[in-house]
Amino acid sequence: MKRQAVILVSVLLLLGCRGSDGERRAAQSLPPAPPTGVNATQGGQPDSLSAESSTTSSPGTAAGSGTLTGVLLLRTEDGLQPVADVKLALGETLSDDEGTEWVVAYDPSAAPVAYTDASGRFVFEALESGRYGLILDIVMSSFLLYQDGTSSAILFDIADGETTDLGDLEYAELPLPQ
Repeated sequence: MKRQAVILVSVLLLLGCRGSDGERRAAQSLPPAPPTGVNATQGGQPDSLSAESSTTSSPGTAAGSGTLTGVLLLRTEDGLQPVADVKLALGETLSDDEGTEWVVAYDPSAAPVAYTDASGRFVFEALESGRYGLILDIVMSSFLLYQDGTSSAILFDIADGETTDLGDLEYAELPLPQ
């Protein structure tokens, strides 16, 4: 099962990095949106963040202390609805010899994990510096998230002592279990 998830995410990223003409192109990252105060759940443990700026530094913060926040929303006929109680994970990006990102490596047993709360908010804390992809992990499959309506994977950099806020991630549809 673990190998299938890595393969699926790899294929999704590979497909997302090809234009409609089949040409290779680099994945683009989502620009951070201004944060809002959140009270999200990570692994069942409540956490809260302040609403200072989309990327903030804390003096004297230890290594492995980057933070990622955001809100997962589903666009419906009734407007934007929060996607509650879903598992999100992070996979590290892997590049080819030219530095082009092609794969997001996702190991479900070792990846950082967060769960959305009733408002769709999520928080990943104590992240090592690096570049990651955001993955929606459902019971039978996992999916690398793309910017809605595009073939650009949601990839981002995490730096020690900084908070990166992805803002509202709005989708017309997601492969959620029924």
